[in-house]
Amino acid sequence: MTVNEKIKIIVDGIPLQSGVYKFFDKDGRLLYIGKATNLRSRVQSYFRESTNLSVAKRQMVQQIDDIQITVVDNAQEALLLETTLIKKYKPRYNVVMKDDKNFQYIHITDDVYPRIETVRSLPMRGRNGEYFGPYTSGFAVKETLRLLHSLFRYCLQPPLMKKGKIVYPQRPCLEFHMGRCIGPCANAVTPEEYRLLISQVGSFLKGEYEVIRSDIERLREAAADAEEYERAARFRDQVRGIDRMMEEQKVVSTNRQNADFLSLVRDEHDAEIAAVNVFIVRQGKLTHQEVFFLSHTKNMSDEDVIDAFTSQYYSQTVTVPPAIYKSTEDRRGRNRKLLQMGKKNAAEALGRRRASFEKNEVRAEKGLKEIAQVLGKKPEELVRIEIYDISNFQGKFSVGSMVVFINGRSESSQYRKFKIKTVEGPNDFASLQEVMNRRLRHIDRKSAKGVKDPWPRPDLIVIDGGKGQLSAAASIFDLVDIDIPIISLAKREEEIFVPGSSTPLILEKGSEGYHLMQRMRDEAHRFAIGFYRKRHLKGLI
Repeated sequence: MTVNEKIKIIVDGIPLQSGVYKFFDKDGRLLYIGKATNLRSRVQSYFRESTNLSVAKRQMVQQIDDIQITVVDNAQEALLLETTLIKKYKPRYNVVMKDDKNFQYIHITDDVYPRIETVRSLPMRGRNGEYFGPYTSGFAVKETLRLLHSLFRYCLQPPLMKKGKIVYPQRPCLEFHMGRCIGPCANAVTPEEYRLLISQVGSFLKGEYEVIRSDIERLREAAADAEEYERAARFRDQVRGIDRMMEEQKVVSTNRQNADFLSLVRDEHDAEIAAVNVFIVRQGKLTHQEVFFLSHTKNMSDEDVIDAFTSQYYSQTVTVPPAIYKSTEDRRGRNRKLLQMGKKNAAEALGRRRASFEKNEVRAEKGLKEIAQVLGKKPEELVRIEIYDISNFQGKFSVGSMVVFINGRSESSQYRKFKIKTVEGPNDFASLQEVMNRRLRHIDRKSAKGVKDPWPRPDLIVIDGGKGQLSAAASIFDLVDIDIPIISLAKREEEIFVPGSSTPLILEKGSEGYHLMQRMRDEAHRFAIGFYRKRHLKGLI
């Protein structure tokens, strides 16, 4: 059966429902993930000669050897699943939003006394309350929350509902005593009054400043008429704070429009990278701006890139404005000016990112040369370095970590975690031996037939520890007769130990090689500690 016949049989069997499709090549590598309201019709379109595909998509179609589909209930679920899978697998022919693990959202819960908190992701189903974002800057989120708290004086730790009853704390919070909390913790405000306040916070995050200002102004007048001067003064301060904030915002539209402006810029030095600047305009004022970086954009048209971004971005936002303007479309007047300004912001962000990347590349290259020199090797002999660490507390929930640096740069997709299975109690030496033994099962050797899930062969293995840890790990290599250079790194003076020598090798303190070794060791330690904490918490629960 030819590939075309095979694909035709698969496509003819695809249902006419909403869902997600995945393309694979002959080696089982995932090429592309897409969504569709009609799976069969969408997949068939890739194989029609009349379909106008980009250069990248035409290359992809030539490689398709298998297709898998996942059926969902509706188009919205298909969009969410597609975005989740793209973030997880980062297929070669999908445009990928970079750094999305650092996105943050502001979450207002739906409790009797709602809480305001930050979260890292949106739940796919069963969302409680309201979400706002995504924000790419943690500092911007903190500043936003600081401003919100100063304006609205909401409670940082409001009472919770337990077994159908509101449980108030034994004493009011310190913020209440300092006049920076309206006092749900002191039962000084009813749940209804507090929810009204929190609804104003939500309106503020939506950019409805003038609506909030009018509401608060009415409350101020009512409090003054009732001779509740302290409340009236609080409302007056809120109005002044909103006025100051509104004065700082740039008016970009006289028709009070609500719209997002998406401006795409391609990296002139790297065809795989692009950036999109997002201007958020609410009621005619520019309220927020973010820049997002994209990868896997080579051989794709500007329209395909910005459409892929739009799909992923708006699956991760809660509100979609009535109008979305893109730099790939012809615009005139103020809209065109704003899109051009967005392009300048995106280009500047790309320049900063490239400068930072190039600086890190130079540092990594220099550090690798210094490490190679100390070890008596050439830099090209140390392309892949694996670093190992063990983490436990008194022998409980013991774990091992493997982090990978390629050409002096961390490669997180290659990291691996190990649950220690055969060692009882606090025995780092035996734990290291178990980890090394399990890792070596994945060595891709010509002589190793039937190796399941082969991992790339390392050029150097680094053990976090001293001579004892090195001897324990190296003994496993002797047993299986695999020749891979192995060293250990002691924490105190960053001493490097090699098998068969009691004299440590020393990197010059403060040198790039010294700092690269520190970064590799610290990254292995960080990764191990994170995994240990997850296991520990799960075990306690």
